[in-house]
Amino acid sequence: MADARLEPSAGDEPSAALVRTELARVLASELFTRSERLSSFLTFIVQRTLAGEGDSLKEHVIATELYGKAADFSTAADPIVRVDARRLRDRLREHYAGVSDGGVVISVPKGAYTPVFHAVASAAGSPGGFSDRQSSSQAAVGHAGSERHSRKRWRMAATAVVLAGAAVVVGVTRLARDDRREPPRLLTATSMPGAEEDPALSPDGNLVAFSWGGPGPTDNPDIWIKAVDGDATRRLTDTPDVMEKYPDWSPDGQFVGFTRYVKGQPSILRIAALGGREEMIAEGIANADWSPDGKSITGVGRTAEGRSALVQQLIETGVRQQLTEAPPGFRELHPAVSPDGSTVAFLRSGEGRSSVFLVPTSGGKVEPFGEWTSGVIGGLEWTPDGRELLVARPAPSGRRLMRIAIGNQGTQVPVAGIPYETVAPSVSGVRRGGTFRLAVVSGQQDVGLRLVDLKAPQDEGRITAATPFCDATRMDSPGRFSPDGREVAFTSDRSGSQQVWVTSLDGTPPRMVTQLQDASVRVGSWSPDGRSLAFDATIRDRTHIYVVPVNGGPMRRLTNGRATEIDPEWSRDGRWIYYASGEGRSTIWRAPAGGGPPVRLTSELGFEPRESPDGRSLYFIDRPRFFGLGPVASLKRMPADGGAVETLDVPVMAGAWEITDAGLVFVFVPGLGGATDFARAPDVLEIYDFAERRIRVLGTLGFRVGPFAATRFLIVSRDGRWALASHVDRWDRDILVVDNFR
Repeated sequence: MADARLEPSAGDEPSAALVRTELARVLASELFTRSERLSSFLTFIVQRTLAGEGDSLKEHVIATELYGKAADFSTAADPIVRVDARRLRDRLREHYAGVSDGGVVISVPKGAYTPVFHAVASAAGSPGGFSDRQSSSQAAVGHAGSERHSRKRWRMAATAVVLAGAAVVVGVTRLARDDRREPPRLLTATSMPGAEEDPALSPDGNLVAFSWGGPGPTDNPDIWIKAVDGDATRRLTDTPDVMEKYPDWSPDGQFVGFTRYVKGQPSILRIAALGGREEMIAEGIANADWSPDGKSITGVGRTAEGRSALVQQLIETGVRQQLTEAPPGFRELHPAVSPDGSTVAFLRSGEGRSSVFLVPTSGGKVEPFGEWTSGVIGGLEWTPDGRELLVARPAPSGRRLMRIAIGNQGTQVPVAGIPYETVAPSVSGVRRGGTFRLAVVSGQQDVGLRLVDLKAPQDEGRITAATPFCDATRMDSPGRFSPDGREVAFTSDRSGSQQVWVTSLDGTPPRMVTQLQDASVRVGSWSPDGRSLAFDATIRDRTHIYVVPVNGGPMRRLTNGRATEIDPEWSRDGRWIYYASGEGRSTIWRAPAGGGPPVRLTSELGFEPRESPDGRSLYFIDRPRFFGLGPVASLKRMPADGGAVETLDVPVMAGAWEITDAGLVFVFVPGLGGATDFARAPDVLEIYDFAERRIRVLGTLGFRVGPFAATRFLIVSRDGRWALASHVDRWDRDILVVDNFR
C-alpha cells in the first residue's frame, strides 16, 4: 500500500528554503547515497521546480539536459527517463516509509516529472508519539479487539525497542565505517599552464567552473567548466578581446553566471552550463552571487559618486537595491549570500587592510564580522548549513583558509590538509553521507622588478634596456629611488612577511630595514639626506606613518591620528612630510618631519602627494591605489603651502607616476578603460614636460607593467635616468578540491 504522505496534499506549500533542507536530508539518506544517478535526477527536478520552471520538465528535456542526450534523442526508442522516474518514485516511497517525523515531503506524481512539496504534521501531535499515518490506521481499527491484541502489541513494542536500539548501534557502526572508508581527499581538479582562478563548484559538486586565459599572466581569461573527477572540459566563452571572471552557478545547476569586463566596465551575463546563447542580466555590476531561490543576484557596483557598493538586483524585473557603501579608499569584494538567503557576507578592503562584514539581504545595518587584518583577505564562502564562514585570511607564510562559526566569530580554526596561500573558496551542496566538496585556488606567484635604463639607445622607439632587478621568487613592489639615484627601497615578502628592503643599483645584496609583525607596508619616500625612509604600515586596523634609519636603528611613528594616514612624501628642504589622511574622506596634510601637530592643506579628495622640483607646488591624485593598475585618475596641483587647486589633463594612474627634475613620468596603457581591462597593446612610458607643458613619449616597453599584485607599479629616479617597474614573472595557480569535507 502506498504511503499516504506521498500523495499530493492540499495543505500549505512549504518555503523554498525548507524544500532545499529536505532535499539535502533525502540525498544524505542511505537509500540515495547508493545511487548518484537517482540523486542527480531528484536534484535536477527539484531545483528546476523551485526556479519556477517545473512546467518545462518533460521527458525530452530531462534526457538532453540531465543525461546529455543529443537533440534528436528518441524517447520512444530509449525509455531511460521513464524508467528512472519510476525508480525514483519507488525510492522516495521507501524513504518516507521509514521516516515518522513531520516536515516537508517531496513526491513525484505518477505520469509527471514535476515534484510536489507539502508539509505534514509532526509525530508529536499524534497520540502516543505515532505518526499521522500510524495513528489514523489505529483509529480505523478502533477499540474492538484491543483487549485481545494487547499482549501482542506489548511484545511488538518491546521487540521494536530492541530492534531500534540495534539499528542505532548498526547505524553508528556503519557511519564509523563510512568515516574510515571515506576520509577527506585532496584532488587536483585543474593543472593547466598559467592561472586557473575563481572556482565555482556546481550544486552537486561534480563540476567546477573557473576562469582561465592561457599560460600568460596577463592574457584575458574566459569561462570554462571541468569535471572534478575526470578530464572532460568545456569552454563556455571565447572572447580574446575582453575579460571574463567570477563564474557562479545558478541554484538549479542549469546556468553559469559570470562577469564580463569591456573597457573596464562590468556586466553580469549567464549562459547554459551546456553552452549556447548568452543572456545579459545586469550592467555595471561585477562579482555577483545568486540568491538561493535564483530570483536575484548581489554584486559589486558603484554609487553615483563613484564609491564601491553592494547592489542587489531582481533578475526578472531589473529592480535594484543598494545594500552598502564603502568609505573612500575602500572597495567591497566577493559578496556571498547565505544558504537561507537572509544575509550577505562580503569583504571590505583598502589602505593595506581588509575585513569581513555582514549585511541583511533586505537592507539594514552593516556589521563587522571579526577584526581587521593587514593585507588582503583572499575570499570567503558559507558552509552549506550556513553555520560557518570559510575565510582566506593573511598569514606570515601565505593566506590560510580558516573556518569561523557565525555564532562565535572570535574562534578561527585552520582548515587542515590544504596548503598555505589558498584563496577563493567555493563549496558544493550537501552530498552523500552529509559531506560536501570544497574548491580552492592554490599555487605559486612571483611578482618581480624590472630596472629600465631610460637613457640607453632604443630600437625604433622601443625601450630594450630592461633587466630583472634584485630577483626573488616572492612578491616585490617598487618603493622609491634615493635622492642621488644610487639606491632604491622596495617592499618584499621574501623573508616570509612583508618588509621594507634597500639595495644599491650595482647589485649589492639587499638589506631588510624593518622587522614588523603581521603588517602591510608601503614605501613613501627618502629624506633629502638619504639617511631615512618614511613609509606607511597597516597593523591590524590602524595605518600610520613611520620613519626608519636606512642603515639601522629604531623606527618612530610620525602620526598618531585616529584616521588612516598613508603616502608619506618628504619635502625637498627636509622640513615637512606630506601625506594623505582622513576618516571617510582622504585629504592632503603635512606634518613637521621631526614631529609636531599636522596641518591640512586641502579639503579636496587626495592621495599620493608629490612635491615639484622647485618645492613650490604639490601634485596629487583623486584615486587611491589598490592591487591593480588603473583606472585613470584626475591629476591635481596646488601651492605647497595650500591654496587653489587646479586639474591637469594628464592621464595618470594610481601608483604608476613619478615626479622627476624634468617632468612627470607615467605609464600609459593604450585602450585602458578600467582597473581590470588589460589591453593587449604594449605599455608606453610618457612624460609631462614641465618646461614645454606638454606630453611626449619616452618609449614603448617590451614588457607588461603590473598589472596587478603590487602596491606600486612605477618609480623613476630624480634625474630621469632609471625607472623601476613591477612585472608579473609567474602566476601559476591550480584548483584543488577537498572531497568528503565536513
